[in-house]
Amino acid sequence: MTLILNNDEVRQALKIQDCLKTMDDAYREQAVSRAVNRPTSHSYLPHSLPESTYSFKSVDGGVNKFGVLALRITSDIVQNRKVDNTVRLEKLPLAGKGQFLGLVQLFSTETGELLAIMPDGLIQQTRVGVTSALGAQAMARQNSEVLGLIGSGGQARAHFRFLTSVRSIKHVKIFSPNPGHRKAFAAQMEKETEIPTQAVDTAEAAVRDCDIVCTATNSSRAVMKAEWLEPGMHYNAIREFEMDEAALERSDIVAIHTRFGGIQHYLPAGMDKDLPGVRREKPRDWSRYPEISDLLVGRVPGRANDRQITFFLNNVGTGVQFAAMGYCAYRAAKEKGLGREIPTDWFLQDIKP
Repeated sequence: MTLILNNDEVRQALKIQDCLKTMDDAYREQAVSRAVNRPTSHSYLPHSLPESTYSFKSVDGGVNKFGVLALRITSDIVQNRKVDNTVRLEKLPLAGKGQFLGLVQLFSTETGELLAIMPDGLIQQTRVGVTSALGAQAMARQNSEVLGLIGSGGQARAHFRFLTSVRSIKHVKIFSPNPGHRKAFAAQMEKETEIPTQAVDTAEAAVRDCDIVCTATNSSRAVMKAEWLEPGMHYNAIREFEMDEAALERSDIVAIHTRFGGIQHYLPAGMDKDLPGVRREKPRDWSRYPEISDLLVGRVPGRANDRQITFFLNNVGTGVQFAAMGYCAYRAAKEKGLGREIPTDWFLQDIKP
């Protein structure tokens, strides 16, 4: 039988410590050549709305220990929007009744069968937050107590939950450009976690006197300045576009999520310029930086002393992350009796592909 889950069921299935352990296992498998990734690819077509583009994204990866491979796809309309002098890439909820389409499909590497289908929403937020938390666990000072978080959306929520799970955080400062959003977000997270949380008026105020700083936004421009980083801080960024380039040189130790590949972009043949919403990473040599898997298996140290500035850049997503979190949700959902099962035969055929 093939298990079908919705986001509410995925939320019930995913527990913080299970997610951290499963993702850690996946990266350790990767470190010994027992996991596989395919680079993310984006295919684009013009859209009728202004400054908008149709974007189809896919990525896959498998983990030998779990016996699964996951395929993640999204079918989106993306639009450039200017908010407070910052250009943001927004996904437009045009599917159904104001909704989005994103799926994780989980396959058995033993039989080839389709094990599960689930929305990618919570899986997507969780896989980034878990990876950042593992980076902080390896690089942030053990006595870190104050977290500065820039962002107030889904990624910021996931990062709040997971970063405060790997260090004994006693105070969190929140900044995002919309005062109402940041105040509501701070109140919600304080109620959920019982950690004192303060909404502040500037990004610099959110960074000042912190032990861990995290930017978790959809900004296409830097949202903080590297000069704000202080000795002993650990900085985490979830997108290359939101970081100040100078942070790479200002930091004593830099680690990245992956050196593997990059995002492959495909536009209609003959198009001589990018469509709106296309974001291309700056060409750079990632080989100079250790990966998260190198930190977790001890190939490189996280930090040598409490004065160093450390920086973990969650630079590019990978299929292994979706395999790990998809498997984590699938396993727990089966144990808890969550979801609906449909005949796997619906997806099988007697014609050899």
